[in-house]
Amino acid sequence: MPELPSAGEPLRLLDGTLVYPGGEIDDGGSRVSPAGFVEIPTHREAQRVITATRRKLADLPEVPRTMNAISVVLSYTLFGLDDEEIAIATGLSVEQIGRLKVGEAFTQMHEAIVRTIVDSETDVVRDILAKNARNAASTMVEALNAGNRSDRMAAARDILDRSGHRPADIVEHRHRVDGGLVIEYIRRGSEDLPPVIDMERGI
Repeated sequence: MPELPSAGEPLRLLDGTLVYPGGEIDDGGSRVSPAGFVEIPTHREAQRVITATRRKLADLPEVPRTMNAISVVLSYTLFGLDDEEIAIATGLSVEQIGRLKVGEAFTQMHEAIVRTIVDSETDVVRDILAKNARNAASTMVEALNAGNRSDRMAAARDILDRSGHRPADIVEHRHRVDGGLVIEYIRRGSEDLPPVIDMERGI
């Protein structure tokens, strides 16, 4: 049984391998950096991700029966299938698929999924920038103290901007309201109702 180390000390395994608090491994030869390890998010980061993605049935833009068809068509669309192939896969007509795609529920679901993907990628980029912010700031200060005059001026301008000393922006706002309230009454027939997919029927 390996002896538990004190805080900050490496863990010594039975074969003599040392595992340091940062994850580096010393097997008696050279210390190996844990390049293949997967970084686990902190408790707060995990809670933020779960809270941002957790939804309820009440959040759906349509009733679940209709959303089943919308979700299937949306999944195939994001996968890259065209309407004809989606029609073959779902049993819906091309016209029904076209009406689904121009509907508000399809648009809302598409935007929500794309926004979730973009936010996830943005978080990754933000983490990379945060980890390298110190090096970037040091490089900017080095450019301020070295290089030619144009490099020093550019570094000085960037440092002033990022430290809250940028010049005030002047924005001109112009507003114009034309027309009035327009109410459009649309009568829908049975052919305009959103299609559904029978999820219980075997394929």
